[in-house]
Amino acid sequence: MRVNPNFAYDMVNLINQAQTTENNAAQEVSTGRTVNLPSDNPSSEAAMIAENSRLASVDQYTANSDSLKDALNTASSTLSSVVSLLQRAVTLGTEGANGTMNQTDLNSISAEVSGIKSQVISLANTSYAGQYLFSGTASSTAPYKVDSTDTTLVDYAGNSQQNEVQIGTGLSVKANLPGSSIFTQSDSNVFTALQSMVTALDNGDATAVGTATNAVSTALNAISTAQVFYGNTVNELTSNETFLSEEKVNITTYQDTLVAADTATAATDLTQSNTALTATIEAAAKISQVSLLDYLK
Repeated sequence: MRVNPNFAYDMVNLINQAQTTENNAAQEVSTGRTVNLPSDNPSSEAAMIAENSRLASVDQYTANSDSLKDALNTASSTLSSVVSLLQRAVTLGTEGANGTMNQTDLNSISAEVSGIKSQVISLANTSYAGQYLFSGTASSTAPYKVDSTDTTLVDYAGNSQQNEVQIGTGLSVKANLPGSSIFTQSDSNVFTALQSMVTALDNGDATAVGTATNAVSTALNAISTAQVFYGNTVNELTSNETFLSEEKVNITTYQDTLVAADTATAATDLTQSNTALTATIEAAAKISQVSLLDYLK
């Protein structure tokens, strides 16, 4: 009878193989994944890397959208405050234009309108996260300031451009309206209208007060129209966030198909590999107890 002189080496290899199989099965059960190392399935691992990149992009687009919504809501709330102030100014102007008030009363109204103008300037300089909302793309510069040579004038220091924010692959939205298209349009300059009202009230000119009141009303309508932009953009972002959320679910579901282990199958494989390892070890133990003479009989 020919004896394999390397049987011990072979048995060690068999035991190592059985141990490796059991370890792999145990890892699948504990992690719930069939791919725990790139070498387990290179093609699946490459696909996972690509999907992780897509997932990171979706997360970034969602973060961009969330931040932009906060800025847009802040801008919209600011314009709501401006609208309320201008509505008050229209009411005051209507009272001042009726021709029944004495100059003392008109001066009192003028002071309140002047205060409204100051408040609107302050609101037009509203910032969010360190960026001015109504400066166009010059968001590090306060858009409005009182003219240094003529305090009745308000100068615009921003530009007429709009920021854009990417919220999806190949998809971006306008992030703001420049102040020049909200507060200081050529035909509806809110600061000029308010200053005209103040001047007319100070002069006791009821007709001029009425004309200025109409100008304030026109500016008010322009600002209300600007609010529509912010509301529509928030709605667009909300709709896109729903899409991004669904896209994230789709990506993670696909990733599961690439690496997820079948729990029941993995548990069965673990049991079987454990049994095989035990049997291999027992066989090796028995063989090691057999003498060379037993092989020669």
